[in-house]
Amino acid sequence: MRILVLTNMYPPHHYGGYELSCYDTVERLRAHGHRVTVLTTTLRLPGVADRRDERTGGVRRDLAFYWDDHRLLSPSLPERLKIERANQLALENAISAERPEVVSVWNMGAMSFGLLTTIIEKQIPLVYMVCDDWLLYGPKLDAWSRLFTGRRAIARAVRRLTGVPTSVPELGMSGTFLFVSDVVRQAATKTTPEAARNGSVVYSGIDRRFFPPLAGGRPRRAWRWRLLYAGRLDQRKGIHVALDALSFLPDEATLEIRGRGDSDYLSTLREQAARLGVEGRVRFSDHSGRTDLHKAYMEADVVVFPVLWSEPFGLVPLEAMACGIPVVATGTGGSGEYLRDGANCLLSPPGDATALAKAVRRLASDVELRNRVVEGGLMTAEELDIDALAGTLEAWHRAAAERFQHGRPEERRSPTDRLDDLDRHQQR
Repeated sequence: MRILVLTNMYPPHHYGGYELSCYDTVERLRAHGHRVTVLTTTLRLPGVADRRDERTGGVRRDLAFYWDDHRLLSPSLPERLKIERANQLALENAISAERPEVVSVWNMGAMSFGLLTTIIEKQIPLVYMVCDDWLLYGPKLDAWSRLFTGRRAIARAVRRLTGVPTSVPELGMSGTFLFVSDVVRQAATKTTPEAARNGSVVYSGIDRRFFPPLAGGRPRRAWRWRLLYAGRLDQRKGIHVALDALSFLPDEATLEIRGRGDSDYLSTLREQAARLGVEGRVRFSDHSGRTDLHKAYMEADVVVFPVLWSEPFGLVPLEAMACGIPVVATGTGGSGEYLRDGANCLLSPPGDATALAKAVRRLASDVELRNRVVEGGLMTAEELDIDALAGTLEAWHRAAAERFQHGRPEERRSPTDRLDDLDRHQQR
C-alpha cells in the first residue's frame, strides 16, 4: 500500500505517547513492505535534531499549525490565509508525489482542518487513528476555519475568492474511525456520533523491545522506596499529587519526575517540593530516549501514574509493567480499560495523596501483592504490544484502501480478557 500519514507532531520532535505510537506503527508498516510518507508540521524541539536523511526517508515537515511551545496562536487574518495556502500546497505536493491509496490521520490538534476537506473532496479513503479528543477540541483550535463557524454564506464567498477551504468538513461518514479506547469513542459521540457508532476500539501498544524485564524475572531485592513518575509535565497528570504523597512517606522515600512539557508547571512543582520540605528527595530529569527511560524504570520500586483527567489511554503504566515494575495509578480515562486493581496494579482515587501514599505502603509491606501485580502487569503488557496494534491498523488501512470490498477486519479483543481467564482458572 501507499499510505500518507497526516499528524501534528512526529518523533524525534514529540511530547508524548500519541506521537510514539504513530512512529512505531509507521516503522512496522514500512517493514511490511508498505510505502509510508508522513506529512507533519515544522515543530522542532530545542536541542533535538532531525533524523538523518529523514525527508528522503519519507518524512515531510512542511505544515504550519496554530500552536507554539504550549501556546495557541491567533495570527492576523493575512497570516492565517498565508498559512492555509502554504499547507494546501504542501498537501497537494505530497499527494502528487506519493499518490496515496489511503490517508492515515492521527492527531489534528491545532491543525488546518481544510486539509481534511481537500482529501475528502479528492475521494481518497481515510482512516482516522483517534488517540485523544481532537474530534472535539480540534476545530476550535483551527484559527482559520473557526472564523467562519456559523457563517456559511461568508465561508463560501471567501473560498471562492481565495481557493482555500473555509469550513470544517462533516467528518462522521468521511472515513474509518479507530479509537484508542472506549472512553475516547464515547466522547466522540458529542461531535461525530456516526464515527463513534461505526468505529472500532483498537487500543494502543508499546514496543516491548525497549522495555524488557530482567532475564529470569525481577530479582527479589529489598524495597528502597524509589518512586518514579514518567511522562509529560502537565497539571492534568497530577504530579503535584505525587509530591504531596511523598511527604506522607518515610524520609528515605524519593521521587524522580522524568519528563518535559509545561515549564510553568515545572516551576510550580519545584516550589511545591521546597514548600513541603522534600526538595532533597525529588529529582527532576528531562525526557530522554526509551533506552534511558528503561533504565529509570528498572531503578524504581514503583511507578506512579496519578492522572486527574480522563486521559485517552496512557502508555506509561504499560511500559512499567513490561519492565516488571509495580504500578499505582488512578485508572481514570482509557487506562481504566486495562488496569485492574490488585491484578496488575493498585488503584487510588484521583487527587487523593493520602490514598496514593497508602497504596505505595501496601506494596512496600506485601511482597506477595507486589509479585501478583507484577505478574498481571507482564501479562497485560504482552497483550498491548505495538506489533499487535500495527497488525490491526494494517488490516484496517488495507480494508479502507480496498473500500471494504471484503468486509471489515475483526474487532480487537479486550486487553483484560487474559486477566479474566486467569481469574476464572484460579477460582476453579
